[in-house]
Amino acid sequence: MRKTNLRATAGRQALALLGAGVFAAAPAAAQTAPDGTTPPSSETQPSASQQPAAADPVAKADDDDAIVITGSRIARPDLEGPSPVTTVSAEQFDLTGTVTVETLLNELPQVIPGNTRTSNNQGGEDFSTIDLRGLGPQRTLILVDGERVPASSTTGVVDIGTIPAGLIERVDVVTGGASAVYGSDAMAGVVNFILKDNYEGLEVTSQYSITDHGDGGAFNIQGLLGGNFGDDRGNMTFFASYYTREPIGQGDRDVTRNAGVIYYDYATSQYFVADHLTPTVPGSTVLVASGGSATPPWGFVVNNPQNAFTGLSTNPATAPRFTNVNTDCNPATPPVAAVNGGNLSFNDFGQLTPRFVSGLCAFADRSTGSSRFNFNPLNYLVTPYNRLNLATTARYDINDSIRLKVIANYTDSSQEVNLAPTPAGGSTGLVVPFNSPLIPADLAAALASRPNPTAPFNFDRRFSETGPRIGIYDSKTATLRGTLSGPLAHGFNWDVTGSYGRTDAVATLKNNINRAAVNQGLRGCQNSAGVVNGPGVLPGCVPLDIFGPDTLTPSMVAFVGLDTKETRSFDQARVAGNITGNLVDLPAGPVGIAVGVEARTDRGEIIVDDAQRTGNIIGFNATQNQKGKVNTKEVYGEVRVPILADKPFFHELSIEAGARYSDYSSVGSLFNYKLGAQWSPVDWLKFRGIYNKAARAPSIVELFQNGDQGFPSYVDFCADPPGAPVLSPGLLALCQAQVVQAGGPAGYNFTGFDESNAQVQAFAFGNPGLSEETAKTYTVGAVLTPNLGIGRFSATIDYYNIKIEDLVTTLGSGFYLNACANSLDPNSDACLRIRRDPVTAQVSGIDTSIANQGTLKTSGVDVGINFAVPFSDLGLGLPGRFRVQELLSWLDKYDFNGTDFGGTSGGGIGGTIPEWKSTLTVAYDSSSFTAQVRWNWQSDVEDIAFCNPGDNCAPKLKGLSYFDLSLRKKIGSNFELTGIVQNLFNQKAEKTVAGFFAEGGTDVSYFNPIILGRTLTISGRVKL
Repeated sequence: MRKTNLRATAGRQALALLGAGVFAAAPAAAQTAPDGTTPPSSETQPSASQQPAAADPVAKADDDDAIVITGSRIARPDLEGPSPVTTVSAEQFDLTGTVTVETLLNELPQVIPGNTRTSNNQGGEDFSTIDLRGLGPQRTLILVDGERVPASSTTGVVDIGTIPAGLIERVDVVTGGASAVYGSDAMAGVVNFILKDNYEGLEVTSQYSITDHGDGGAFNIQGLLGGNFGDDRGNMTFFASYYTREPIGQGDRDVTRNAGVIYYDYATSQYFVADHLTPTVPGSTVLVASGGSATPPWGFVVNNPQNAFTGLSTNPATAPRFTNVNTDCNPATPPVAAVNGGNLSFNDFGQLTPRFVSGLCAFADRSTGSSRFNFNPLNYLVTPYNRLNLATTARYDINDSIRLKVIANYTDSSQEVNLAPTPAGGSTGLVVPFNSPLIPADLAAALASRPNPTAPFNFDRRFSETGPRIGIYDSKTATLRGTLSGPLAHGFNWDVTGSYGRTDAVATLKNNINRAAVNQGLRGCQNSAGVVNGPGVLPGCVPLDIFGPDTLTPSMVAFVGLDTKETRSFDQARVAGNITGNLVDLPAGPVGIAVGVEARTDRGEIIVDDAQRTGNIIGFNATQNQKGKVNTKEVYGEVRVPILADKPFFHELSIEAGARYSDYSSVGSLFNYKLGAQWSPVDWLKFRGIYNKAARAPSIVELFQNGDQGFPSYVDFCADPPGAPVLSPGLLALCQAQVVQAGGPAGYNFTGFDESNAQVQAFAFGNPGLSEETAKTYTVGAVLTPNLGIGRFSATIDYYNIKIEDLVTTLGSGFYLNACANSLDPNSDACLRIRRDPVTAQVSGIDTSIANQGTLKTSGVDVGINFAVPFSDLGLGLPGRFRVQELLSWLDKYDFNGTDFGGTSGGGIGGTIPEWKSTLTVAYDSSSFTAQVRWNWQSDVEDIAFCNPGDNCAPKLKGLSYFDLSLRKKIGSNFELTGIVQNLFNQKAEKTVAGFFAEGGTDVSYFNPIILGRTLTISGRVKL
């Protein structure tokens, strides 16, 4: 069992290292149906590669048909580039009721969900993110109108919630590396948000959503106002929105209400989640992981095998609750006649009892007498969120040769997380003096039964009296960008862009526990000299009673409670210039080029208060001050050469290339490039391919992180539980030496030793010596647009292959534990990073770091099929049209350091990677009515939480399969009413083995679209 757990930990960490879909490209289609129906949704609109990415009439020069597509800065006559570029239109945002951008984009087959509404305690960012191909959000570059968006934190990741959803014209997604065009971070690809900049009129939209449970209400109101001025030489568009979302608790849904319990079935060779309070078959199953927390609000006393409790069944002070004891919470089994020692706890009356954790007590249900604590109901399933967004786009032709374009955006958001009350347990547990003044009589008698009765003892307890831990993350983001552009001689064009963006955030962390105050209160407010309230004792000190449930009085709570605050800032200043045009005319067309320069400075800083800096908190993880700056200077060039055109078997043949040289103050020089080609043997068939060398420079936090606290899962190599192989002599000697290094006794007895907690305290440090990540990516595919005689049909198929080397990954607790165990040297670097408690020998802390030490390879196929046909083409004499789209993605592999995680789930953000993903959309459109049904489907995935891929050691996670219905009716000429039912047939989430390591006992990130049940949305829009 120990070997299996080690493998499982490694597998989960491998996926977690990367954190921390596609609307398939559709060839051009008519944007207005012949019968005058309303403009089509994204299912029948041209793909992003067939629409101008940042259309600039001034930049068209002498070729009015030339456009710029996402993935290149060269104007070209065609609507397709060699890179697969796909699109989601504003229409789909409307029909799906999307007001938080990540909600819709996470349904794309290319996307693995990042941080979302259900990210209450999964790590990563405090905001919403997009993760292309599951390579990590830091490897997806975010653009607005083709220009880089400043990051929202020192991780280099952008808060997608700052993108004004109601101002989006469309979203373009480029698959594969794009560093040669856009620079660092574009390893998985880019997501380009194209904003409306030519809007005329006024519209106001109001929307409300609620689940069929009657909770989780979400309200959004937004307005859009725009118009031309200066004899139509300019346009200004203003946008404002306010969005608010109510929380839902994990206790509000059956699937997340109770903590999961994991067993192993020898008959099936599989791990499984046991039904709540259901006994398993003795002999054929074994408990692997208990539910909830080992640190309850009533506390438990840790038995030290070197100074054990004795004779508790015969001690008058303890005997009544240590004789004839139901130790397994199962009334069907006979009681144990006498319990004389072991770990101790308290019942609801504050009386000392044995600690009940075996049998059905593993289910953390206090009604059965379990000493474990079910923290799920005290955690959020959906976090509350408030957001105010103000944005404007403006353009003005200063004269016939110069255009000014300005984009300004301001977002003020607040998100709250809610965790169970602060636990002090395991590596953060309390050491209590034997004579602490408020120790109850029965515990005092138990302490006196030890061979050394005056020794201090370890005590774990959750401070429920202070209330849940609440994290409030307030963020203000402002960006301003201005671009001047115009023509040059000989058909060339120029543009210069300057931008500045800044995010200021404040994290307020409430209901932590003051470690120093607790220690002083447990000593009866005595200083080191034994003087009550003497020098060094905190003001207001009161003796603490932590022995049993609800024992802290208001004055005690006031003394130990502690709120902390940290401020975070990140800003980016950027200037860039480009020259584009046609270098020379060839028989097949002009040779297009683009050259440019860019310089930017990224600065980030985190300032924490003294309590966090000194680690004087128990509750939220302590962090350290961070500060760093990275300067970047770049120069790039692109060229597109048409070889043949309008020839037999060569309707078009062209090649393109690009290169970018970058100079980073952190990693030095980088050189990235691309090579691509297109060939159309006939006008309805095109083959395309592109190769990219891409790179990502380390982020500020990866370079300068300064010892932030975390609590990863771990397996202790010194563990020697009953039934496990005896520790080897070398390993035993290593473990004993570590205890001595910690100040403990020589020859520590590790027989029966096991981890007291599934998590270990770890301190993360950055690495200024990091080098860049490098990627080699290529895509090959085909686009088909045959004329079927009715309607419009198109299909795309593209194969992608991405290989990232020198991956910046965490050298986490598991890495150093394994390295130490393999070295057998207590003075090795890995072993010196591991600290043990001198009394209990438990691991009390590990210093972790990061390095360039990973390789990731992923590949697969994306398919898109689009068909739209007016009913008039069918001779039915009916108004409107029928449209259908199938978007399908197949994952060939997702290989991390030689292990293929494709089609598996390890739980948590980015930890579930299906082999197949599909979105099928069927719709009817007329001039006044739209009905749309979307079917999202994903294949089953293998649960690898406790084993390796291919072992099939747990029931598979059922594939997602849910339907969304949208109905929109135009009423009069100025009003639209839209009704949406998400998860139409009320598909249910389920507990999973991997969910044990995530939130709520399930994979809330994977099940996010259905975990709340059915959701109803109503939206009204007035247009003037």
